[in-house]
Amino acid sequence: MTSLVTQAFEAIGADVDVETQGRVFEIDVRQDGDREAFQLRYPWSGTIECDVLDVKPNLRHLVLDVSPAGRTVSARYLCGHDERHWFVASLPTDDPRSRTVRGAMEALKPDIVRREQKQKGVKHRRNRRKTAAYVRQGEWFFLPRPMMHVGELAVPNGTLRRNGGKPHRVDWIYQPKGRDEVFVRGEVSHPDHATLQLQVWHRVVQNNEVEPAPAARPFTRMTYLD
Repeated sequence: MTSLVTQAFEAIGADVDVETQGRVFEIDVRQDGDREAFQLRYPWSGTIECDVLDVKPNLRHLVLDVSPAGRTVSARYLCGHDERHWFVASLPTDDPRSRTVRGAMEALKPDIVRREQKQKGVKHRRNRRKTAAYVRQGEWFFLPRPMMHVGELAVPNGTLRRNGGKPHRVDWIYQPKGRDEVFVRGEVSHPDHATLQLQVWHRVVQNNEVEPAPAARPFTRMTYLD
């Protein structure tokens, strides 16, 4: 099975290093100089199984299931290439769309992103980083709000950050009091992604990447390149 997993990563053009170490399965992307490689670390116990559900060499993506031997799937990952780097994203295992590469890309989009796709006639199967419905930079979606005016309530030099990640820096940020919403405008930059220039205010939403379920954590661990 390990050889089949390695072949799948090679099919999307990725280097992969496989090790046996520790007590849990770990998946990561490591960088050594100019070389980037997926790192799969299996526990000494040999109780973890990996199964590649879908491979799309033209998209440079695959979907990987991880499970303790004889048990149900504990974690599912979308592994692929985005702009400049390889990445791993944890997927919801209870969403049937996440079993395929294209479905996983869609499963990572929040409901509000899919609603705006539908309203603006964006074909989701194209999965571009810039559409009429949104602009995407890494794990963040930016939804245009061209009629929005903020004035002096905007704060300069803001940041967007997920747990454990490098910050995405923004020229202007605005968070209405008492509302769980964030809006940004101007330049949005990150060392691993092309800089965005947002001429109007955009609502910001993070993708649907999830932490492995509590029951999975004794078996599976994932870290982030950024």
